[in-house]
Amino acid sequence: MNCTEEFIAKMKQKDIVINFVQAWRNDTLEESYARLDKPTRLHAYSVSKSVTSIGVGLAVQEGLLRLDDPVLRFYPEYDPAELAPNLRRMTVRDLLKMGCGSKDKMFFWNDAQRLQCRDWQDYFLRNAFPYEPGTRFEYNNFNSYMCSCIVERAAGCTLKDYMTPRFFDKLGIGNPDWLTCPMGHSAGAYGLFLSIDEMSRIGQFLLHDGCWNGEQLLDPAYLHEAEKNQYPVNAPKHGYGYFFWTNPDDESYRADGRYGQYIVVVPKSNVVVTVQALDSKKFFDDVWSELVVPFLNKG
Repeated sequence: MNCTEEFIAKMKQKDIVINFVQAWRNDTLEESYARLDKPTRLHAYSVSKSVTSIGVGLAVQEGLLRLDDPVLRFYPEYDPAELAPNLRRMTVRDLLKMGCGSKDKMFFWNDAQRLQCRDWQDYFLRNAFPYEPGTRFEYNNFNSYMCSCIVERAAGCTLKDYMTPRFFDKLGIGNPDWLTCPMGHSAGAYGLFLSIDEMSRIGQFLLHDGCWNGEQLLDPAYLHEAEKNQYPVNAPKHGYGYFFWTNPDDESYRADGRYGQYIVVVPKSNVVVTVQALDSKKFFDDVWSELVVPFLNKG
């Protein structure tokens, strides 16, 4: 049995449903598994956040915005005096770090309030932000959603439409599917549908520092910042970058989505491992120890 076969066997013993796995080394697919008969676009959940980070990087590269721009720069219709003082100091970089300074997670994908609130930007901007932006990690979908909306305001089109010619089309992700909020803005935090092949292409793009088919699509300097821990203190376990998680080796990183969607990138070994699952159990530790590490050691 190869590493992927052993991993699948162990996950079956734990009743964890895995749909697809791909393990790449040096741009070659060495191992794979498929529960379904062909690659199918599935909800990538919070892997969407990492793609949103790429979109922000593209907008920075084109001069549409800067990471240190105040969030309120993009909302001139709001009177700052009517908003929380910490919101006035909040920057795009703070959003990317999951550091808006909120007191709670606000609402998530399957919360009842999501079905009732129509204007998500107004909901965010009128919230209380008791903590200094950028100093406290609080996983909150609205950080990513607001980044999506800021890119839209800067570019004049939705994040999906902005990224399509610059990123999706380049990687062969044709006619991308990305859910929108009730007002029609790309959800940013979730809602992107990807096949396992498309996830692996994104992983290869990241592995090669934003280069695809010989074309430098994104400034490597942005990705290097996005992929490393941004919290010298108060960091989550192993650290967090710009919508990317740091792995247990404290060097490599991943895009990480609910129910077991992973793009694991290990630059020093030229390895990308992608997983699509559908299970409420949290099992990334298993993915790392029972799949990624054995595959690395195999090389």
